[in-house]
Amino acid sequence: MANNWRFIGDFELRIRKNPLWTILKKPGILLANSWRLTFMEDYFEKQKILAKYSPEKWREVEEDRLRKANRLDLLDKKGKPFWFVLPPTLLALISEIERNRGFLASLKLPKKFLDRLASETEKKEAYYSSHIEGAVTSLEVALLHLNKPSREDYGDESLQMIVNNRDALEYIRGQSANPFSHEMICELHKILVRNTHKKRPITVGGYRKGPIYVVDGQGQVVYEGPPASEVMRMMDSYVQWMNDTFENHPLIKAAFVHLYFVHVHPFDDGNGRSARALSNLYLMKQGYQFINFLVPSDYFDHHRGEYYRAIQNAEAHDSDATFFILYYLTALAEQLKNVQIEIAKETKVRDIRDVLSQKAQAQLDKKQIKALQWMLEHPEKMTTRKYCKLNQCSDETARKDFNRLLEAGLIQKIGDGRTTGYVLKDRLD
Repeated sequence: MANNWRFIGDFELRIRKNPLWTILKKPGILLANSWRLTFMEDYFEKQKILAKYSPEKWREVEEDRLRKANRLDLLDKKGKPFWFVLPPTLLALISEIERNRGFLASLKLPKKFLDRLASETEKKEAYYSSHIEGAVTSLEVALLHLNKPSREDYGDESLQMIVNNRDALEYIRGQSANPFSHEMICELHKILVRNTHKKRPITVGGYRKGPIYVVDGQGQVVYEGPPASEVMRMMDSYVQWMNDTFENHPLIKAAFVHLYFVHVHPFDDGNGRSARALSNLYLMKQGYQFINFLVPSDYFDHHRGEYYRAIQNAEAHDSDATFFILYYLTALAEQLKNVQIEIAKETKVRDIRDVLSQKAQAQLDKKQIKALQWMLEHPEKMTTRKYCKLNQCSDETARKDFNRLLEAGLIQKIGDGRTTGYVLKDRLD
């Protein structure tokens, strides 16, 4: 097979088809994990990707990343600062999320629908965040109990964990106007672990007093938290950092709110659930109210292997948080698409002509209206290639039609060069 060269983030990789995914662990080899394939062209999504580097070349890549690094004011357990880079894929994700955020904010939706969607979202987030941590109840059974008045003690650890998670999400929604504090974090922990450790007592609402280990399904230790003597110092830095102004984008900080908490692992149990709740709270405090309609833990749960690898990659690569930030923002972007689907069902806009003015319709031809209809039905951007396939036309015709729709103010351009695409404007006048 012919060799192919492409950029993935900062890496120029030599790509070839190879079914041996397990070669990942060999020295000098970098595998593009399945969650990263979402940032590649369709051609590469259909192949198993194997990228080979010599140790010398890999060191060059790592050194180049370090030169471009944005360093954070938080230290890892070895005393080194966390850092990240801004590859094009990450910037594209931020742009996509912000665009969809603006679109959702521009919609005039019934309060009854929004309240129902927020309630359903809260219950699903409570379930999936607990399922990641071992709750064995099905979603259907969990929803039956979540739709009933709460009880203090369910006598079932899985159900108790899910209900606690729901109560914790309600708690953080009431904290959006308050600064982060140790008291807030410890109160959140009390709610999350209520009546779930009768056989194995833990410190409830307080930081751990001893060591902590994370083990995999085979009982192998995959992570050891910082010494208990370091937890208070690290959490002091964490609380201060969360309340400080962040020089980069708030979506990046939200991801790191999550990552650093699980790095410290300050509690005997409930660290993952706490981290997910705190990152949601940070987004609310920054005005990202769409988080009330997203279920990021659904994505984390269904891509659990990638979730753990994204967390572990930070430690494996000298506290480079880029891997996790990419994964976290992918989860938000995918969940935003689900929200758009729910909104489309509610608004029942099935025909683009229902939202186009008579004047606009009179100025457009059938191809252009057909393209607008496609954009209405699909959350992703329309490219020249897709336009040509849809309308059986040439590239030149597609470009002229896109320019016409841009001039009419009906679409907006996303990306540049090979990444150029088009989406509907937030409002169609």
